[in-house]
Amino acid sequence: MSTYYTFIWTLEITTHITRKTTPFIITLLIACLSCSSVYSQNRLSGPVELPKFENVAIREVFDVLRERSILFSYNSSLLNLDKEVSVAPYQGLLIDYLEKLLGEKYSFKEANSHIIITYAPQRMDVSTVDIDTTKNNRTMISGYVKDIRTNLPVGLVSVYDRTAFQGATLTGNNGYFELDIKHPTNTVTIALSKENYRDTMLVLILPVEILQASKGKRIGYYHANDSDKTISNSAFGRFFTSSRQRIQNLNLGGFFVYSPFQVSMTPGLSTHGLFNSQVLNKFSLNIIGGYTAGVTGAELAGGFNVNQYNMHGVQLAGLSNVVGGNTSGFQAAGFGNVGLNKLTGVQVAGVWNSADTVILGLQLAGGINRAKKVNGIQVAGVMNMATGDAGNQLAGGLNIASKVQGVQVAIVNIADSSDYPIGIFNWVKNGSRQLALGIDESGFTALNFKSGGRVMYSVLGAGTYLNNDTFKYGLEIGIGARLVRKPSFTLAAELVQRTHFDKDFNYKATNRSALRIIPAIHLSRHLQAYVAPSLTYADALHPEPGAKGVIWKFWKTDQTRNTFHGGGTIGLIYAF
Repeated sequence: MSTYYTFIWTLEITTHITRKTTPFIITLLIACLSCSSVYSQNRLSGPVELPKFENVAIREVFDVLRERSILFSYNSSLLNLDKEVSVAPYQGLLIDYLEKLLGEKYSFKEANSHIIITYAPQRMDVSTVDIDTTKNNRTMISGYVKDIRTNLPVGLVSVYDRTAFQGATLTGNNGYFELDIKHPTNTVTIALSKENYRDTMLVLILPVEILQASKGKRIGYYHANDSDKTISNSAFGRFFTSSRQRIQNLNLGGFFVYSPFQVSMTPGLSTHGLFNSQVLNKFSLNIIGGYTAGVTGAELAGGFNVNQYNMHGVQLAGLSNVVGGNTSGFQAAGFGNVGLNKLTGVQVAGVWNSADTVILGLQLAGGINRAKKVNGIQVAGVMNMATGDAGNQLAGGLNIASKVQGVQVAIVNIADSSDYPIGIFNWVKNGSRQLALGIDESGFTALNFKSGGRVMYSVLGAGTYLNNDTFKYGLEIGIGARLVRKPSFTLAAELVQRTHFDKDFNYKATNRSALRIIPAIHLSRHLQAYVAPSLTYADALHPEPGAKGVIWKFWKTDQTRNTFHGGGTIGLIYAF
């Protein structure tokens, strides 16, 4: 169990009242507590009864505890679940069992539905604590933090007000800190946290009559499934935040406190001071930019918003929004939105949107949308990218996805599987690819490449006229759809546009559009034969002066008039 140290100090301190000096006594109670005593411990201090385990992996013990609704959160790189252990039958407190199972180098604390396991082999203590009471209900607390084993100073320790959560600082290289407490209560709790050290608390009893009690704060803990997907470990987070703030994040982990509002000029100039990255606000106003634990209402910034954990509500920024946790609601930024975890809602950006997983929502960007998995819609001016599954993608240039559940619309579509790609060129790994050689009623012989999914596909081809004095070559682009798929028979429909060139490859402004119905007989696994009737609109080759309107013909075009006419193509298809 945790070890407690209690000291009673009597200090004589001078304060100023109407510019006169009056001595008075402050009784200081310092209690160094391990983190397992800092937080609520309904489960950690509760009884458990477990059987004997002989040469089993730690994960098997955890599985037994999970069956009893005891869940854990930990960094898998610091805790080897495959390590074999042997534990005797046990009946007692859960925290005693965990310390026996994992050893004294790990610490435990409760948060919501999980027990947080952290690697904390080292211990720290505070010495030479000074309290300086000043005017306007402020108190300056200072001291030195040292390593208990080596007695050396410990730098970059997060020291913060654990009572009202209104101040925070970091120790210097010599272990020294100064913490400014605004409106302290009669009892002030100072918390110290550092990565790989066990959390420590100082409870300071200050019987000063002028102090005004503050309202209690509600606290919480953010459970990160992947420690790599955090603000501190992201390129965006490192760009928008300082090294001191990132150290604060590492020291305090997922711990945060709720607050009604905060105002920032920059991430370092905030109403919450250095503790701003651990405060979850209902309303946040950032003049240039701000860095908070998260938002549960609205956040506005002239430049950028950075949230360490979740954003739930509305977030608007002139430049960018960066969220380390889940995003739920509406995000809009002039340049880009970045969500390192799940998105449920809408992202709108002038250039760039990024989310790990779009659970249900819309990404709308002038440039690029990027996500691992999209259960919604991506709309981009340039490119949509989903490294996993995607719902619907619409882009001006390129769509990339693994498995597409809906429609892809772009100039180029790339996917592992996609039934409905609509573009000039499609490449679907598990889709269809065909080469079709055919000749139509105008004497145009063409080779077309058809690629796409099981239903929709693109048509891209080139050919030449066998006997035409005006045209020599043609390029075809179009889309097609397979209406019937049988082992020995396929029925498809294609809408194709043909552009003409003369023998010197000069463009001719007489276009031709055709709707083809293509029944194909499968001669073998790869070879098909087809005869396809078509309805075609063709511009006049030699327009008749004064001729107006479009004429209809049963077969072939009229060279002097724009014509709707019937036609047909015969040919072979090679499927691969």
